[in-house]
Amino acid sequence: MAGKKTYWHGARPSGGKRWQGADSGIVLDLEKHGEALFRMYRRYVRQWNDIELDHTRELSEHTFRVCGPRVVGSSGGFVLIFDEDRETGWILDLSFSRGFHKFYPGFSTGLNTLRSKTDISRAVLHWRGSGREEFDAWLERERSENSGKGEWAEYKA
Repeated sequence: MAGKKTYWHGARPSGGKRWQGADSGIVLDLEKHGEALFRMYRRYVRQWNDIELDHTRELSEHTFRVCGPRVVGSSGGFVLIFDEDRETGWILDLSFSRGFHKFYPGFSTGLNTLRSKTDISRAVLHWRGSGREEFDAWLERERSENSGKGEWAEYKA
């Protein structure tokens, strides 16, 4: 009889939940991944706010995607899901630090950007198949494709 496969690699995060469809999870080292995740989120906020805060643009321009993966709603953070097939995929779950305000005051649809990578309290990656390797490749591809598009730097409390 085979033993139950361990889901968490390394320490299980407090309050960390398994995601349906994922086989494994890990708390990412923010010393190693923090800067790349910080920059990626600031580029996403730029993409979002360039459309959302410009009343001459159509809201249908929103893609709700970051270089492929879908952005899904989350009140205390930011969640990206990449699941092109049943065999592989990944979910990135960024939790924001206490005191970080996700939305502009008075502009419920305008997003605040991260002020520094310390605004990320935790980054958890869930995956199945070769999703762990796919995530690393995606993070590099996102940086190379989107770094020239600029970042949103304004934070309103």
